Parts: sequence; C-alpha cells; structure tokens
Amino acid sequence: MDAIITVMELEILAARFVGRKRIQQAFSQFSQQQQCQLLADQQASPAIIAHTEKVLASVFGEASAKLVLTSALRGRDMQLEDVATIVNEASEMFDFSRGLLQGAIEHINQGIAVVDKQLRLVAWNQRYLELFTFPAGLIQVGRPIADVIRYNAQQGLCGEGDPERHVIKRVQHLQQRTAHTSSRVRADGQVIEVQGNPMPSGGFVMSFSNITVFRQAEAALKESNENLEARVQKRTQQLEQLNQQLVIATQQAESQARSKSRFLAAVSHDLMQPLNAARLFSSSLVEVSEGQQSARLAAHITSALSAAEDLIGDLLDVSRLEAGKLAAHIVPLRVSDILSVLQAEFGVLAQQQQIDFKVVMSEAVILSDSKLLRRALQNFLTNAFRYNPKGRVLLGVRRRGERLLIEVWDNGPGIPTEKQADIFDEFTRMDQTGAEHGLGLGLAIARGISRVLDHPLGLRSWPQQGTVFSLAVVRSSAPMLPLKTALLPHSTRAPLAGLKVLCIDDEAKILVAMMTLLEQWQCEVRIAKNKVQTRQVLSDGWQPDAILSDYHLAKQQTGLEILLWCRTQLGSHFKGVVISADQLTDNQTMIQDHGFSFLSKPVKPLKLRVILNQCLIPAP
Repeated sequence: MDAIITVMELEILAARFVGRKRIQQAFSQFSQQQQCQLLADQQASPAIIAHTEKVLASVFGEASAKLVLTSALRGRDMQLEDVATIVNEASEMFDFSRGLLQGAIEHINQGIAVVDKQLRLVAWNQRYLELFTFPAGLIQVGRPIADVIRYNAQQGLCGEGDPERHVIKRVQHLQQRTAHTSSRVRADGQVIEVQGNPMPSGGFVMSFSNITVFRQAEAALKESNENLEARVQKRTQQLEQLNQQLVIATQQAESQARSKSRFLAAVSHDLMQPLNAARLFSSSLVEVSEGQQSARLAAHITSALSAAEDLIGDLLDVSRLEAGKLAAHIVPLRVSDILSVLQAEFGVLAQQQQIDFKVVMSEAVILSDSKLLRRALQNFLTNAFRYNPKGRVLLGVRRRGERLLIEVWDNGPGIPTEKQADIFDEFTRMDQTGAEHGLGLGLAIARGISRVLDHPLGLRSWPQQGTVFSLAVVRSSAPMLPLKTALLPHSTRAPLAGLKVLCIDDEAKILVAMMTLLEQWQCEVRIAKNKVQTRQVLSDGWQPDAILSDYHLAKQQTGLEILLWCRTQLGSHFKGVVISADQLTDNQTMIQDHGFSFLSKPVKPLKLRVILNQCLIPAP
C-alpha cells in the first residue's frame, strides 16, 4: 500500500539530488503558477509530485526520477540495482550534454577552450588545436590551464619576459573572473586575438581568432591614410605657396596700377600747366584778332588746345576709374535738365559739322549723378558726331519697365558684329576714313561710369544703317534737386572794366597769360607767387574784388591756405577762386565748404568770365 508523503518530505527527498536551493525555487514557482500555498505538513498532491518528478528528470532522466519517487511513495528503500540504474542514466545524460557542447563548439570558426571552477581544461575544439602546435598529451580533460599557458609562454606566444610571470598574470585574471581581450603576434607573423569571459556557474570560456588578415588590412589602410595625409599636406603646401605667389603678384599689380595712376595724374597735372597758359594766351589772341585770317588762326589754336585738354581729361578719368576713386553722388534729377545742357553744348557743334542733331525732351525724374551721367552721354554724342559727319544724331528717352533708357541714335556706318564686344575697351577705335580719332577712351570711360552709377549700358548696331548707345536709369518719385544753372552765353559779354583781380601762381608763364587775358577784359590785375608776395601786394591797402590762386604752390603752400589768410585780412568782401589740375573730389568739397569756388585747369575763359561777373552783382 502506498505511503502518504508530505510536502516537506517531498522537498527533503528532491533536495538530495538537485540541491535545497534549486528545489525551493521549483516549489515557489509551482505555488505561483497554481496560485496555491504549500504547507510543510500538507499531503503532497499529485500535481506537486509530478512537478518534482520533472525537476529530478532534468538531472538524471525520466526513468530514474520515476524510480526515486515510486520508492519514496511506497515507503521502501532503493535497492543497489536501483541506484546503479539512476547513476547509469545520469552518466548517459552527462555524456549526452557534453556531446552537445562538443558538437556546438566544433562548428565555431574561432578556437574554443573551456575551463571549470578549478581552472582545469574540460572542453576544446579542433580549431583550437589547429591554431596552436601542442605536444601530444598536453591537451586533455582535467589538465590545469596553467600548464597550457606555461607552454605557450615558453614558445614566446605571450611576449617577452619570464614565462612564469606570464603564467601568474593570466591565472590571476582567471581566478578574479575578469573578462579580457588581448592579441598575440606569432613568429610567423600571424596575429591571434584572445577573448576570455567568465561563466555564471564558474569557469571560463576562451576564444582564439586569427585576425592576421584584418590587421594587414588595418595596416594597409593606415599606410594609405598616412600617404593620403602626406599628399594632402604636400598639396596644401603647394597651394599655400601658390596663394603666396598670387598675393605677391596681386600686390605687385595693385602697386603697378597705383604707380600708373599716380604717373598719369602727375603727367596730366604737369601737362595742364603749359596747356593752361597756352589756352589763356589763345583766348587773349582771339580777343585782339582784327583780321579774318588772324581770328581763324586763333580759333584753330583754341580748337587744338581743346582737343589736347580732352585727351588729358580722358586719361585722368581712366586713372580715377581704375583706382576706384570716381565716386557718385546719386540724387533725384529731372532728365530734361541733363538733356538741355547737352542740347546747348552740342547744338553749336552740330551747326559747325552740318549734323542734323535733335533732342527729344522728357520731364521724368531719375536717380543719378548729374555730372557723371552727363559725361557718359557726352562721350556717346562725341562718338556719334565723330563717326557720322553730316549725318543725323538723335538724343532721347524711352520707357523700359521700371527704368528709362536714355539713348543716342545715329545713322552712321554702324559697328561690325565681330567688333561690338571690344568697342568699350580702352584704346579701341573704329577705322573710318576722314574721322578725327581720339585715344579711343570715350566709350571705355562711359562703360566705367555706367558701372559706378549702376546704369546698365546697351549697344545695338546695324552695319551701314546706324548705332544706338543707351544707359538704363532708375525712375524716381522723390523730390528732385535743381540742376546748377547752365552758363549763359550773354553773361560772357558783361563789362569787367575796373574789376580788381589778384592772381597767385608759382608759374611765371601762367601769371603772364592770366594777366594778359584779364587786361584784355579791362581788369585791374596784380600778381603774386606766394604768401609773402601776396602780403606785399595787399600792404598798400589795395582791395581786390577777386583772388584767383593755384592750389599747389611752392614750398608745400596751397592756394586754399592763402585765401583763408586773405579772409582774415580783408574779410569776406572778395570772390575767392582756387584753380587746379587736381580733380580730387575731396579737395573740391573742402574748397567749396570754405565758401570758395573751384576752376579746373586748363582754365576755360567762358567759366572764368562767368565767375568774375558774379563780383559785379551787388550784395543783397
């Protein structure tokens, strides 16, 4: 008859085979799954008995587990043959488990070695044996791993130094259950990577991988990177050298450009001095010419001098454009004010050259610089008059979106298509027989001015039919500034008799020329070369109505300084005029800020006479 077994007795029985801790965990798991409480004195139910059998079966098989529980339930001791059966089945399970382990590690590419808690070798695979050349009998179950490490150290696989030190170091790692990774370089150049990881129940699993190919690739990549870095560094040095050469070349080019600009300015200034004197003398000659032939010769001289002045003026403009010193003063302007000045200026020339010149006026308001815009349009008109003698020229305006096109039309020979791209370059001229050529700077200056003003320049031309030059200007609705009143022809004949004029210049010829012209106008003239002579001229109480002074004088003196000194002596009862070939806008602004007028060399008698006429107007 079967005996009754309690939960406590069942637990004690199972603990003999699987351990107290494991069976307690199993009973606790059963209690949670079945949602019931197991009491020690409670009779063991069939369910808890079956659960205990499964736990025992995991250790020594189902048959042995059933045998153990049957014996306990029947209240009899197990016979010797029963114990042999249990041991035999457990042994078979162990062999089966070890077989599974061995089969698993044999299919791993890395070499594997397993040691137990006592650091004895318990399993390995064939790959492990292939990676290391072990003597016969060394690798076997139960071999202390220290013996294997010692053999490898003696072969030099653990590095230089005492082999026993290597053994102690590695055994300490295993005893401390420290995960580690290292690599070994063998004499044949192969690199073996070793990874060690502790097992939860004790012991160690070590893997050995041949990473020679990886290290070779890594070394090749490192060498490639080093070569690449060397090439990049070399290329960088070459680029730095090229940049330095470019900086030096740029600085040299800028220096040469500045030198050229200074040279052009200096040469132009020096050329203006004799031209100024010649222009004054030619004007005096026109004043005194009585015969028709003398008047014609004087007019030719004046015309030739005007041409020379224009060429020098073009050179100065080019130098200022290249130096970036041509500044624009953009304000609202009425287009008709610009066109009226050009109509008056070129109307007389059109009559002389028998050119049909027409201007179509516009009251539109634009944003521009009156002086620069007028200069660009002057160059367009000069070009049209030069290459279209006895032809037709039209100056007008048309709308184009938000802009206005100010255009100059002519019915001349036109510009060949292949030359239109180069027509705005410096020193480029059309080869037209009979035309008076200049230096070919007019259109180049117009292009430079268009860029400064941001007025896009346009060109259309038809061979043997004509050409159109245009500037696209921005329209404006803002209040405009009145354009300075143009010089009126009748003002040139106002009487100047008795007008007292002091002329200051360090050039003797210019003083003589100025005195000759002014005396022709019946002025009372006195001259001085510097501040000392000016003081002497004024020492007798003589009060000039106008003082005309050159800007650059000897010994670093300037005409502006002398005029300011004269103001301290005479007050503001005279008209001060500074005359200079220097076209710098800053100097002109400074002169005008002090209340004086400015005349550029060579002095045009028309402008000089208008300024002197202002001295005759009574003060308000």
